[in-house]
Amino acid sequence: MPNVFVVQNQHGQYLSKQFEWTDGSDRRALYRTAHYDEAVNVIFEQSSKDIMLRAVATPCETDEQNQPQVEICRHNDAVATPAEHEGPEQTLTEPTTDE
Repeated sequence: MPNVFVVQNQHGQYLSKQFEWTDGSDRRALYRTAHYDEAVNVIFEQSSKDIMLRAVATPCETDEQNQPQVEICRHNDAVATPAEHEGPEQTLTEPTTDE
């Protein structure tokens, strides 16, 4: 049974206690909770700010210092902001009728 749940996004990054995405190298700074439903609530709050976010509550064990044992994210790209997710602007035109 997992000791804690951490929040991980689609890029493999982890949510910190400051609600920023990190690579997990500083395990002390990671957001963690013993309750799955609390982790899901945090995911809901974060996804309401960024609709392109795909995050999961990841169960993990803790070490002897009660820090989550996570794999450090090797994803070098920064997480895109919601504005960067948008595609090219599209203009809507009125349909023309040929009479």
